Amino acid sequence: MRTSRRTLLATVPVVALAGACGSSSSGEPAAAPSSSGSADAGAFPVSIEHQLGTTTVEAAPQRIVCLGWGSQDVLWALGLQPVGIPEVTWGGLPDGTLPWWEGHFDAATTTFLSASSSQEVPFEQIAALTPDLVLAVNSGITAEDYATLQGIAPTVAYPDGPWLTTWQDSATMIGKAVGRSADAERLVADTEDDLAERAAATPSLQGKTFTYVYATSAGLSAYLPGDSRVDLMHSLGLVDAPGIESLATANPEEFYVEVAKERVRDLDSQVLVGYGDITREELRADPVYATMPAVAADAVAYLDDEQLVTATSATVLSVPWLLDRLVPMLDAAAQKAPTL
Repeated sequence: MRTSRRTLLATVPVVALAGACGSSSSGEPAAAPSSSGSADAGAFPVSIEHQLGTTTVEAAPQRIVCLGWGSQDVLWALGLQPVGIPEVTWGGLPDGTLPWWEGHFDAATTTFLSASSSQEVPFEQIAALTPDLVLAVNSGITAEDYATLQGIAPTVAYPDGPWLTTWQDSATMIGKAVGRSADAERLVADTEDDLAERAAATPSLQGKTFTYVYATSAGLSAYLPGDSRVDLMHSLGLVDAPGIESLATANPEEFYVEVAKERVRDLDSQVLVGYGDITREELRADPVYATMPAVAADAVAYLDDEQLVTATSATVLSVPWLLDRLVPMLDAAAQKAPTL
């Protein structure tokens, strides 16, 4: 079954990008954002090409609204404060924030954006925040959404396709849009260095095949290369299982594929990584899943913590927080990996 990323976000609890609670959600503009540092000399005006057009930012933006996933993390890492961001209603803390936002999120400055099933992008609330830039670099906005947003403020969309922007591209595009390309490039380099150091320090992971799944009692959804979760595993030295390579070749436009329960052996790998609406114990006790070599050997890194699941949709802020917790889990699974 081929399914769009928008559909998965609606049906699988990766991150819910809606809801209005926490800081002011009345639609009134928040206080002026705070920032540190300054834009690169000669950074503006700047034109940014993306899949929905070319956006020109004439001057250093002061009131930035974020849509989709992770743009606010980049702004905070660059020392900037957005005036509007999507609230995390799954995988977050009780106040609608995320653990790696600590020390960055300011409820007096930043408004949580609301959305409804009939209006996924809250245009009126965004307009009320009087932004001078909208960042939707890793989002699902449509061409129609983009046209409406452009009528509110310059809007930067995704470079290749909805929900498929890498954390590296998110950082560099946002850095360019806010006039801080050099700082953004340093952020990317530092994060990649961190990943490389963690990989070098965990030899058990190197060359092991893996499958990253969302598990239910009825079947598995297998994530494909190009999805940030899978690409993060690659950065740590794990490699795609043969079945994942075949699915990726057959589904070049998708970032995940649903696999019926009777076909889960197509996903055989040395390590199984994932999460789901069943527990690790239920996964291992299931007589069908138990036939998978990684499950039989307990070579499973199962993310039963919502914050961990959310963090695997990587950003420059979430990756360091995640690696402290995920790498030991992956190492323990890899130490049990069967020989295939």
